[in-house]
Amino acid sequence: MSEATSEAEAIASRITDLSPEKRKRLERWLEEESPQGPSWFVRNPKKTLFGGAGVILLLLFGLAEYILEKVTPPPPPRRSIRLKEHPPFLDQVIMANRQRLENQYGLIVDSLEEKAYVFRTDEHGFVMPSKVYDHPDLSLVFLGGSTTECTLVDEDSRFPYRAGVLLSQRVNKKVNAYNGGVRGNNSVHSLNILLNKVAPLHPDIVVLMHNINDVNMLLFAKTYWNNNPTRSALVVTDPRKDRLKRFFTTTGETLVPGLYYGLELDRLFRGRSKDEFEEERRTRDIDPSTVDKKAFEANLITFVNICRARQMMPVLMTEFSRMSESPDEVTKKNIDKFEADWGVDYAGYKGLFDQFNDIIRQVARDTGVLLIDLDAQVPKEKTYMFDIVHLNTEGSKLVSTIVAAGLADSVEAQRLLLRQNDFMAK
Repeated sequence: MSEATSEAEAIASRITDLSPEKRKRLERWLEEESPQGPSWFVRNPKKTLFGGAGVILLLLFGLAEYILEKVTPPPPPRRSIRLKEHPPFLDQVIMANRQRLENQYGLIVDSLEEKAYVFRTDEHGFVMPSKVYDHPDLSLVFLGGSTTECTLVDEDSRFPYRAGVLLSQRVNKKVNAYNGGVRGNNSVHSLNILLNKVAPLHPDIVVLMHNINDVNMLLFAKTYWNNNPTRSALVVTDPRKDRLKRFFTTTGETLVPGLYYGLELDRLFRGRSKDEFEEERRTRDIDPSTVDKKAFEANLITFVNICRARQMMPVLMTEFSRMSESPDEVTKKNIDKFEADWGVDYAGYKGLFDQFNDIIRQVARDTGVLLIDLDAQVPKEKTYMFDIVHLNTEGSKLVSTIVAAGLADSVEAQRLLLRQNDFMAK
């Protein structure tokens, strides 16, 4: 007990005219209000000194940063080419829910089986299953968007893989088929993947299917070289923007990757999904007649030329859809929503989609490339697609049969097989 407390008690004892109850209250008050000795800062001078020095240094650093940021020129933007691919070694289970899909994409869905779908990628970011044989007789790569990716299809029924299995059975050869489809990709993205990812693998055949993503990009953004936040060909980063987000992302990935990815903390920094064409939606400056169809044609020709220059057989495929002359109710409602949002009616949008398929057919004729006309061979029914263009499992099985037959019957594909036989015989 301190000297101040003893003195207080002595004073209290001399107050004889207080009742016992008041005296107890006074004693309790004196004890609670009595000094408790020196503060923490006085008792810990070294910690106080270092802490104060640390605060002063932080303030000095902050002041220096503020001044230098004001007087030095801003750093230049960082530019890179977008390789729009799946990361290697993905292992996910995606729950298919019609209501969620309708809320997320604004499209009515009907013939989709609501269940869990496995989605995995291999070491190169191709959708699995992919590599079946270590030493195949023939290897194929399929490039495209979500209609090639086939996320919401049973893993063994995704048409790129299943077409390889069926082709292997038809020609009695070992065939590996790789699914390079990525949702949202257009033909520019696939050209980048072809040159920087596929060509080094030296496949025998590369199959390309693009239409609707190119239609949308050229219809809404006018050009492939745009500022779209997820689909632009170039990625431009301003070092002075989103610094806090980049700091926490880098720190998490570097120091605590297990926690960062295991608890999916990266989701906190992805931001909410938003309309990719928000700017264009506001302007409503959309006219199907002004779409740059020559740009799409040039990409197809570029694809053919790159493949041939790299000794790969190019194959073009038209894209299937449920857009018929007399559309079913779900397809009509989906396109009607386009008209409400963009001012493009069913006839205008379908006409543009059909023109892009015609361009694919024309380029195939002009370049002598094998054409697999899925638009003509896949019935425009909900039996095969759960919305305007996305295959369900039944549709994917049908497409794989058509593709395998087209490849097996191709004269050039047959020559590749003969070349493989000659090489093995030597």
